[in-house]
Amino acid sequence: MRIAEVFGFGIENHAQEAWEGRNAKACPFKDTPCTKVSATDPMGICSFSDGQAAAVVCPTRFLERNRIFKDAGRLAFGEGVQIAAFPEVRILKIAGDDGQRDRKIGKVDFLLGKVRDGKVIDFAALEVQAVYISGTTIRPSFDAYIATQGPSNSYVVEERRPDFRSSAQKRLVPQLQLKVPVFRRWGKKFFVVVDSQFFAALPSFPKTSQSNSELTWLSYPVEKAGVDYAMNDPDIIFSHWDDVANALREGVPPEPEEILEELQAKLSNKKKPPVIYET
Repeated sequence: MRIAEVFGFGIENHAQEAWEGRNAKACPFKDTPCTKVSATDPMGICSFSDGQAAAVVCPTRFLERNRIFKDAGRLAFGEGVQIAAFPEVRILKIAGDDGQRDRKIGKVDFLLGKVRDGKVIDFAALEVQAVYISGTTIRPSFDAYIATQGPSNSYVVEERRPDFRSSAQKRLVPQLQLKVPVFRRWGKKFFVVVDSQFFAALPSFPKTSQSNSELTWLSYPVEKAGVDYAMNDPDIIFSHWDDVANALREGVPPEPEEILEELQAKLSNKKKPPVIYET
């Protein structure tokens, strides 16, 4: 895969507007300066692509048209409801270092509040997960693309691989393990936003109905649209947390007999036998 979007525009988009945005190092998805990697010298890569479908590498990319809030809010609270998105809310308390004041941990990307007559009367959680890219550094290719500002995209054809497994197992799973049980206990909805390539790379798990869902996935296809990319309508997948946790657990345990056979083989190894102790 290669770079698909730089500062919100497809790499094949060389219109004046696109280069003005890139030169300003602006993020069009949240209307602020880009801060990816560095606030002063951001590497504004939004996604990688195989030429048609993109894998999102920056979570801010999902804020296109703010539709993730509307889509999740509609599923959580119904049609015709006012909602507000509250970023980075911590939901767990632990004792402070002084033993007196509590500290909060377990930051949720967004809490969606249901608003009525100026008051928040309900809430749901929304986590956003992008994918990591493995391989050699992409900075030289990115810098060359920005410096030349030409019609050629030859600087950005080097191979990179989205590391979906690492992104799910090392980043997403620990976050969900910490937070989902809290919302399940509260009886509140929990949503996870990913792109369609990320979701397709996850292990399969049973699906359930909307009313029984403890963890709802919004899987957005980010697809080529002319010289740019667009985030299209999501696939909505309802699931139970336990089913997801089991599916995402790393590895499958063998039978105890297999472990005994392995240990016996090690014990019988004359070149490097294990040390035997008396108790």
